[in-house]
Amino acid sequence: MKTLAIKALAAASLSLLAVAPAAAEEVRVAVPFGDLDITTPAGAEALAARIEAGVETACARPESRAMTAFAAWDACKANARAEAVAQLAEKGAAVEGTSLAAL
Repeated sequence: MKTLAIKALAAASLSLLAVAPAAAEEVRVAVPFGDLDITTPAGAEALAARIEAGVETACARPESRAMTAFAAWDACKANARAEAVAQLAEKGAAVEGTSLAAL
């Protein structure tokens, strides 16, 4: 079975009054794609949607409205997407020229 493991470092809790940095934990989300032909535009789009759903699961939206919390959330999502695309490249998938390259 073909799967990707989206990894993200998620801040345990962010607070406006936090003095010490919040502890981070690694979160993994499996994204299966064995049923897709990612060499086709439709298959690549379907996998891109699955990766995006996995990223949203791995990187929880912050409850705080602090700008630093949202910056950390954006960084988490960007890193998770990059990790997923890197894993695809390691598995020999052609990413360039597909919707996956935009991730």
